[in-house]
Amino acid sequence: MALAVRGKIKKIFILGVLSLVLLSGCGANEKKYFESGKALLEEGKYAQAVEVFDKAIGVHGSKNIRGLEIDILRYRAEAEYKAGDYKAAEHTYRLLISADEERVEYLDMLAIIYTKLSNVDMDIDIADAAAMYDKAQSLDDRSELHINAGISIVQYYEDMYDKSSDSSYLDKAEEFLENQLKETNRKNAKVLAVYAKHMSKREDYEKALEAVEEGMALLENKTLNAHDDETLKSLMFSKGSCYEYMSDYNKALECFNAYIEKYGEDEAVSHEVAFLKSRIR
Repeated sequence: MALAVRGKIKKIFILGVLSLVLLSGCGANEKKYFESGKALLEEGKYAQAVEVFDKAIGVHGSKNIRGLEIDILRYRAEAEYKAGDYKAAEHTYRLLISADEERVEYLDMLAIIYTKLSNVDMDIDIADAAAMYDKAQSLDDRSELHINAGISIVQYYEDMYDKSSDSSYLDKAEEFLENQLKETNRKNAKVLAVYAKHMSKREDYEKALEAVEEGMALLENKTLNAHDDETLKSLMFSKGSCYEYMSDYNKALECFNAYIEKYGEDEAVSHEVAFLKSRIR
């Protein structure tokens, strides 16, 4: 009897060890695919990265999403978005919200994705993007991604205005921008740069210049990263454009020459300089 019991215990122990070995193997494959997917993502091979992340999730094979699986989904969502597969990215971010709570980064990305899908997917409207943005805002989101989500909504309205010449879209863009300025206490140079361009579109060059000066002051004496530098470039160009539209051609040329000194000459600024020189005699 004792031998039979010992035999059963031994059998259970062996089965347990085999299970652990199998699970360990699955975990190793999952990590292998995950790392391969990340490498492809960094190389810009987004569609291939998605395929490999799917293999990693397939190895896991469980409906319970946790730990490493959440990381895999986050990277897969990024790869899907960068591949331009916005519907797939939306699905993945929805999965993440169901498994990992309503984190603001997921809400912000959904806001951006919904601006891409508006007028393309009949089930999605720009109001859905605004709702995600507002939900992130209610969670006291102040991240750069949140700023970008808001700007994407503004750009949607401005694009719709460009396509339709319906000024109500400009009104909506301006209302949204005014809210962003309040949310950031006018302390975000990127929002001010977008606002300056918007007010130029509305031919309110005084307000546009005011935003330009505020934005440039925020970046002054600051070590600029790539995003800051792109914002400063936009502000400097807007400054020259404002003076040009106000017929202060000498000041406009001075601004564009400062732009060229810092960023070099490109087609847009060359066109402006040529026009200004034709006006100054």
